[in-house]
Amino acid sequence: MATVVLKERLNLEKLFPSYRELIVKNPLLQTKIIERPEINRFSWGRFSNDEIEHFLSFEREHLAGKYDKETVLQQYYPTNTRLPFHITVVDDYTVVVNMHHAIANGRCFIFWIQKWLQYYSDEQMGVFDQTAPLPFAPKFLLMVKRIGAFLWLPVFLANFILNARKYASKDTVDLSCGKMPDKNQVYFTRSYCFSREDTKRILLRCKLARMTLTEYMCVVLAKALSNSAPDKSRVFISLPMDMQSLLPYSPENTCGNLIASLPAQFFQGRELEKQVKSAFKWFKRGVPYSLSCLFAAVSTSYEKSKAQCLELCKKPIPDRSPLWNFSLTYSNLGVISYPVMEKLVDSIFFYFKSQSVLLASSTISGKLCMEVSFSKDLYQTEQITALFDQILSVEHLLK
Repeated sequence: MATVVLKERLNLEKLFPSYRELIVKNPLLQTKIIERPEINRFSWGRFSNDEIEHFLSFEREHLAGKYDKETVLQQYYPTNTRLPFHITVVDDYTVVVNMHHAIANGRCFIFWIQKWLQYYSDEQMGVFDQTAPLPFAPKFLLMVKRIGAFLWLPVFLANFILNARKYASKDTVDLSCGKMPDKNQVYFTRSYCFSREDTKRILLRCKLARMTLTEYMCVVLAKALSNSAPDKSRVFISLPMDMQSLLPYSPENTCGNLIASLPAQFFQGRELEKQVKSAFKWFKRGVPYSLSCLFAAVSTSYEKSKAQCLELCKKPIPDRSPLWNFSLTYSNLGVISYPVMEKLVDSIFFYFKSQSVLLASSTISGKLCMEVSFSKDLYQTEQITALFDQILSVEHLLK
């Protein structure tokens, strides 16, 4: 989900016509799953014209009303029960945009939001596809990168296991205090938006530290989480990675959430900046790609994989497992530079239903936007909000 705050009052007369045009002109947004039990397969297909018209009629009625944001955030629509991209009006300036995880990662999601805004604003300007592969990238170079990712994998696993040691899971900061998720989880979100001036100061602080924003935020977050639980020695952070560089795709025709995650562990008593720099080297080596391939290969049989994939498309999040009991998930979607979004959008906040505390950030029109989200069944709302109010204050980020 994305909460989009517009610079000007929402034009309700343009809202549904622009949404309809987006759906009708873009086949990917008509996607559904077709189960084929006779050959033990399922495939991606499209809703029929009658089904599309039925769903569009529903969306017309839905867009005519205004809804409480907290109620919208709790909703989840399994595949085939609604169009995979839909919009909800919150107030005169704010909409919540929802896209099903089966067909979009974060960067694809941004692509489709700007596509809708083009129809909404009647500005059919040229689109710079932020997810498109470089046209001169040869196939053999991609193959070399993939091979390199698998060659580095044993080194990563050995390093990870040696660092983690036997009691790492017991010594890991866990803001949920060991709780397991409830089937009907209620999620909470909190947004933080920094002015252009404060954003410049934060980015200058990153530059002086010779770090990217993502690296710098990992240092800040790891330090704060360690301080919140001084009796624990490890902070375990999940860092999602877009697979674009190793699996080139176009957001206009790709089904599947092409994201892999790098598990990064940081320990007290060691220089944190060096640990972060070391962890981010595994990104450049493509380890999240080879790691995801490894788990896919050894985890289950085809029968179980097929069943799991279908199940995941029909519910918001997988069950929590001890191995992936992260202290935090941090996802930086980067700088949003689509002209139509810079022109129309004041701020934007991203959110997906993670089992750990999720911090998602992006920068638009020079302003840094962040949103923290978590399950109320797993975490104490007051404790987490107080912690992140402190972490994400300008004063703290500029220390």
